[in-house]
Amino acid sequence: MKKKFIYLNTIIILVIIVVSIFGDYFSPIEMKFQYWWSTKYFEWKMLSILFLSFAFFSAMISLIDIKNLKYISKFSRVFFSLNCLLLLFLIYNFTELYLTTKIELTKRENELIKEAKRDIKDDNVTYKFAGGLQLPMYSQKNENSIDSIRKKYGIKYVNTGCIVDLVEIQAQEKYSETVKSYLEKRNGKNWEYKMQTEIENIKRDIR
Repeated sequence: MKKKFIYLNTIIILVIIVVSIFGDYFSPIEMKFQYWWSTKYFEWKMLSILFLSFAFFSAMISLIDIKNLKYISKFSRVFFSLNCLLLLFLIYNFTELYLTTKIELTKRENELIKEAKRDIKDDNVTYKFAGGLQLPMYSQKNENSIDSIRKKYGIKYVNTGCIVDLVEIQAQEKYSETVKSYLEKRNGKNWEYKMQTEIENIKRDIR
């Protein structure tokens, strides 16, 4: 029985660590897992403090006489119970985060689909991106020429600032999907390549 709880405690500690590292990736937001980033910025210190606190609390409770159990048996049981509570809390927390993010994402996607339909009607498709403060690479005249080419193809780009909102970035995909068939019908196949070629010709003349 003593060995059983030692194994159980080892397993649940490993599960807690795995859930803590991968929990953020249990999300409706598509994120590429980055091992280096996830392990470096993982709250190792906080988790270590929790485990040590549980161990101390378990040691104190185990001093109480319970069913004539040996001290190590009482300690293992209490420590396991506390770790189970922590695991349940983490699962609840990440599940709640998932549902909240899903609701927010769905709402924003629906808003952008409606916005895309309005922009199609106005022949004014607008792609938004977060790019921060950009220094002008070309003269205002050349920038206007590039904007004119994009306008000819019925699109424009708007920099929304330096704040990166993952929900907004993913929701913008719905906007792009909604306007895709319209732009292809309006401009013909391979219109993006044609537009980019015209823009590159302007940039080449500048150099």
